[in-house]
Amino acid sequence: MNRLGPEGVDDRMEITVSELQREARERVGLDDFGADDWREPLERLLESAHSEAHLTANGRALMRKQLVDRLANRLEIEDWVRRHPEVRDEEVTAPIVLATLPRTGQTAAGWILDRDPANRSLLTWFVKRPCPPPWPGANADDPRLAHERAMVSLMPREILDLHLYDAEEPDECHWLISNALRTPHEIYAMRVPAYYRWVRDDPGIASAYAYYRLQLQLLQSRTPGRRWVLKNSPHLLYLDALHEVLPDAIYVQFHRDPAKVLASNCRLTMILRGLASDRVDAREVGESMLGLLRDYLEGLLRFRGKDVSRPWIDVRFRDFVSDPLRVIEEIHTKAGLALDDQTRRAMADWVGAHPRQDLTRARPADLRPYGLDAEAVREVFAEYVGKFDVDYDGI
Repeated sequence: MNRLGPEGVDDRMEITVSELQREARERVGLDDFGADDWREPLERLLESAHSEAHLTANGRALMRKQLVDRLANRLEIEDWVRRHPEVRDEEVTAPIVLATLPRTGQTAAGWILDRDPANRSLLTWFVKRPCPPPWPGANADDPRLAHERAMVSLMPREILDLHLYDAEEPDECHWLISNALRTPHEIYAMRVPAYYRWVRDDPGIASAYAYYRLQLQLLQSRTPGRRWVLKNSPHLLYLDALHEVLPDAIYVQFHRDPAKVLASNCRLTMILRGLASDRVDAREVGESMLGLLRDYLEGLLRFRGKDVSRPWIDVRFRDFVSDPLRVIEEIHTKAGLALDDQTRRAMADWVGAHPRQDLTRARPADLRPYGLDAEAVREVFAEYVGKFDVDYDGI
């Protein structure tokens, strides 16, 4: 790959696609990456990271490891499906998909929904490395579980304070989609606007979602008979592609003051980018996150306007924070699902152990540190706010 070397960018980064392939092959002892549709997005990501991200040596090392992980996953997925072709016959039926803006409660909702034994989730310890698929019951001896517990113990406290995260709890779909090397989520961890713009409009995204469905089939192959609960804000960019592979999905959307959503995303992005770069510009982060949320909402409004999916279940974030169990029960009712007393108790135990913020202490979002004007932000979100009657200065 050509070096671009603009002024002020460290051009010592020598990461190439061929090197990443070699490292992945050496790690797992396999050599088939499957269809070649991952190569262009990987090349574009590397080029954007090199020319725009201002990565430190630690940032480059983190990116290199993550990309080798994804290629190693591809090798193991292709090998597993070749040896177990019956995986492709698995039925992924009526999953619950929390397709909503980030920082609106979907992580907590996903954790509560996972207390229902009729549900299954993408747990952190295996979603990052899908092969082999988990066995039913205990997986205490799986080395991936011990590894992920260790990784969680090393995470900065400031991230854990902002985002629920645990080795044995539900995580996000972007880990699976990233194995196709097509994920806009990179913009949180690195300043890569060129890659983000390309992947946002990527005409090949359908192949990434076909690969995503294949991984869901693989992961459920040893534990049949349960319904997926999935969550991922980047789905909002690609709802047509998601609908193509999961046509009977039950969609749930949480609605929160978008200014609060924006401020929270900016805070998290500042922390994440700071792990990989010593040149994080708060104003650029503000512009980046505003654009991301605008794109999410445009995709959402466009898809919901088509009325091609099952009716969506809409939830006010304020209601969820105030009484999460009532909201979860309403989701089940609207989805035509039942909850037994034992499941209710398990959900209540989780809620009792994880109190949410006090509504009485809610404050308007402060966007000034990110160079954003509150009135201009409201204009960006006006259509969404009007359509779903979302409260500003909420929580």
